[in-house]
Amino acid sequence: MNKPGPLLLSWLLFAASLAAQEGTHPDTQTVIFENDLVRVWEVRVAAGVAEPKHSHGRGVTIALSDYENETKSVPDGKISNGHNRFGDVKWAEPVTHEARNTGSTDQRVIRIEMKKAAPLAAPSAAKDPLDALVAYKDSQKLLFENAYVRAIEDRGPAGNLTPKHTHPRGLLINLSDFDSETTTWPDGKVNA
Repeated sequence: MNKPGPLLLSWLLFAASLAAQEGTHPDTQTVIFENDLVRVWEVRVAAGVAEPKHSHGRGVTIALSDYENETKSVPDGKISNGHNRFGDVKWAEPVTHEARNTGSTDQRVIRIEMKKAAPLAAPSAAKDPLDALVAYKDSQKLLFENAYVRAIEDRGPAGNLTPKHTHPRGLLINLSDFDSETTTWPDGKVNA
């Protein structure tokens, strides 16, 4: 049961996979979680700051602030400009580039990079009745899905009791404070 604030906002990401980021910049990029499937980076780039050439593996980026940036891909030199809003979820294939925060606000993102090359499987049109998007459809919204990842926005009001549901595997990224209590099946274990 969710207890605190008026709104639970979290992102549930299901991942299966690819290479690590190379040429990282410790001033702007920090690993905050890692397992055999994913490496999760917190990226903070102040307004006007540029990052020299570095590489990213296949993965998802979640914007934690509104920001503007410019990237220059290597080796072709293609320049791309972007405006990102808090909550934007974007998929990216592996890339090597230079990047610069061209706006007036700090860039804050969470980047989940896949550590294995093979996708899980093509997204299934037929849904399991216990799938979170089916069983808990009033507060679960699919933001993005491909063969590697599924991103779900979960907005549950305080005091909300969610029905029994499943997630094949996942990574939960909380974007607000909340208290929760979960019961796992089939063991009935309660986690607070």
